Amino acid sequence: MKKRSKQRPRKQGNPDLRRPHQCPSPEIPQVIEELKKYLEPRLFTPLKYMRGNHEKIMRDRLLTLPVVVALLVSLVYRQIAGLSEAVRVLKEEGLLWVEPLKVSKQAVSKRLMSLPTEIFVLLLRNILEKRKEMSGKISIAEKWQKVREKFSVIWIADGSTLEQLRKRLKASEKESGKLAGRIMMIVEAFTQVPVTVWYQKNERCNDKVWAEQLINELPTSGLLVVDLGFFSFPWFDQFTKEGKYFLTRMRGKTSYQIKQVLSAGKLYRDEIITLGQYRSNPCHSTVRLVSVLWGNT
Repeated sequence: MKKRSKQRPRKQGNPDLRRPHQCPSPEIPQVIEELKKYLEPRLFTPLKYMRGNHEKIMRDRLLTLPVVVALLVSLVYRQIAGLSEAVRVLKEEGLLWVEPLKVSKQAVSKRLMSLPTEIFVLLLRNILEKRKEMSGKISIAEKWQKVREKFSVIWIADGSTLEQLRKRLKASEKESGKLAGRIMMIVEAFTQVPVTVWYQKNERCNDKVWAEQLINELPTSGLLVVDLGFFSFPWFDQFTKEGKYFLTRMRGKTSYQIKQVLSAGKLYRDEIITLGQYRSNPCHSTVRLVSVLWGNT
């Protein structure tokens, strides 16, 4: 008697690295209406006069900026497998606000390689500004209401290194190993709605290049959640000086002194501490350290 094979556990991998769908997802009228609300034609007009990657002003042509944006947005939200399929859909059905249009894959690839990255950064910023004007009061779960009331805003900031789409776009051999720079994104903690985005061409730069901008962008009494890439005593002091707050993890082997124990239990400890025990590099402001036993750590 044959034994039934055990079902393999489902892998929880990165959805961006999974095998792409061969057929694009159907259009959703509600999504299209929402996209058209924020991506108005007037947003593209001032951007088309920017210089491309070849230092030439982008003239009007078949693949205009509205067409390229419709193509890129559709690639993401309809999960189109690649440029070949996107070009086919554009020819037969049209995409978003673009009527059916016949173009070649080579033309699209060349156009995307010539467009400056700054265009999409500025376009996203314009969309975020428009969303601020249209959005109302943020609705959050009841259990977070008291936390939200203590701060003017609660933001999350994180940086990432971008990789160019070399498998989809044509590129020279010299640029095959070149990355596309770094991006810093700030989102609203409870809705994950983007607040702003910054771009840096140098892909090897540290997240700390945006440290000053983050503090300037954060309103007074606001809370900023960041990772260990921003861990810096002078930066923490600047938050205190300007009446702003931060939340991050404690870096390993960081020396500190306990000034006051607010509360403690078997699984947690809440303390007021001073960071740094050396005169050459102290943290002048006291901070709050909350330790929680999670598993074996």
